[in-house]
Amino acid sequence: MCAEHARFGPYLLEVTRSVTRDRAEALVVEDAVQCGSCRPRPQPVAMPELD
Repeated sequence: MCAEHARFGPYLLEVTRSVTRDRAEALVVEDAVQCGSCRPRPQPVAMPELD
């Protein structure tokens, strides 16, 4: 990645459901290097092979 496109921001590593708190919780890296050109998809992608 070139310096022109490098950005820093949060990166979602994992989402789990807490049974004791009854809510979804995420493990996030606060200052991950990201590409300033790439765009995330607006909707989640189904991955039935992981079920």
